[in-house]
Amino acid sequence: MTLRAASALLLPQIVLLGGIGLATGWGVVGWVVAIAATAILDTFVARGLRHHHDVLGPADLVTITRATLTCAVTALVAASLLAGDLLDTSPWTTTITVLAVLSLTLDLVDGWVARWTATASPFGARADGEADAALMLALSIWITPSHGWWVLLIGLARYAFAAAGWVLPWLRAQLPPRYWRKVVTAVTSTILVVATAGIAPRPVVITALLVGLALITESFGRDIWWLWHHRHATEDPLRSARRDAYGQHDFVDQQGFMTADEIRRLAAAAGIGPDTRVLDLCCGHGGPGRLITRELGGTLLGVDADASAIAAARSRTGHLPCSYETGRIPPVPDGPFEVVLLLETMLAFRDKETLLAGIHAALAPGGRLACTVEVGAPLTEAERAAMPAADTVWPIPLSRLHEVLEQAGFEVTWQQDRTAAHRGVVDSLLTEFTRHEGAIAGQIGRGQVDDLLTSHRLWSDWLGTGRIRKVALVAIAQPVQRSDRA
Repeated sequence: MTLRAASALLLPQIVLLGGIGLATGWGVVGWVVAIAATAILDTFVARGLRHHHDVLGPADLVTITRATLTCAVTALVAASLLAGDLLDTSPWTTTITVLAVLSLTLDLVDGWVARWTATASPFGARADGEADAALMLALSIWITPSHGWWVLLIGLARYAFAAAGWVLPWLRAQLPPRYWRKVVTAVTSTILVVATAGIAPRPVVITALLVGLALITESFGRDIWWLWHHRHATEDPLRSARRDAYGQHDFVDQQGFMTADEIRRLAAAAGIGPDTRVLDLCCGHGGPGRLITRELGGTLLGVDADASAIAAARSRTGHLPCSYETGRIPPVPDGPFEVVLLLETMLAFRDKETLLAGIHAALAPGGRLACTVEVGAPLTEAERAAMPAADTVWPIPLSRLHEVLEQAGFEVTWQQDRTAAHRGVVDSLLTEFTRHEGAIAGQIGRGQVDDLLTSHRLWSDWLGTGRIRKVALVAIAQPVQRSDRA
């Protein structure tokens, strides 16, 4: 989120919450909760915009306004409960009700604004759902002391579902659109507001809350059943094994041995930023490139000879400014680009001189090559016989690598040895591939699984003994005279 966007967001929030706080006198507890809740909200907005590469549209501003009202509701609820005031004794019950009604009303407005201005976005849809869930949780907490602990289940349902997804990956799969979810949310939210207002007899309120809990249970239950029923259709055993090896937070759909932090450090060393044009060669499924674009900005073109990998990359792009093409390398696509990525794939090129010359030609003046390289003596005949697909395994001595880079017109400006870290990743991958061996064999075939395990055992041995070292580097393109290129 830019400074301008942050200012446009914070000023109305300060005015709105400041006015409510001064008018109600919600005290120290209210101010602390309001500030904390707003900080969580703004962090969610900043991360969501960066993830979806969106900008705040008119409908988003309406959604954030109603979410800010929910922050105020939360502050009043906390201040009341900590003071010992319940729904029927708090001086702020009417205020809480009015703010909740305003939030529900704006829920109708933001959808209309999104359609009228044609500014609907993935971020807006996600923010809308989270705003609904937050209001329901705040009102459930408010009502629970007066009507029973079970009311809290209504507000916690969304968060329990999200927490379960961290343990059961199949719960994180994309759900199909279903209008009934919106109906359930609207009805249940209205029931909670009516219960907050205290305008209906207690038996009627209890009955309505039970109906709301039943609706929420049915809606989430149906989604869970659908996800369970379709879990095998979307399950990719090889990808799941990689995710388990890296860990949920460090898996970014990478297919080599780089960790997410290493990808970030390499991208930062290459100077990638919001205006950078990036070419990702041999991109595979494109995970590292998407991570870089999502977090640092820029635009990216990914190229790979594997059409199925390109199809997967396109399906996972979302609204990021990433495009993908199927093509063999070389030739390198025409530039100019500010940065060329060659991650975990220089090993596959026997003729590195031609490859690097093509990359240099695609870079703008002062452009950077960011890559990882397996350095070491060429494989012996025995090693080539042992390594599956040895025709894609061409290590190069480090001194020779620097010579080839210099001849192609590059000057190395940053370099790190990643041997130990990559050996650890290889061992983790080997463990998970072995654990998922049966499922992976069903996906790619017994022979390919055997090759996969054999190659990773060899890499573990070579990296562990120093036979091969892994180096990450950034090299800047220097001007090359036309006579040198000829």
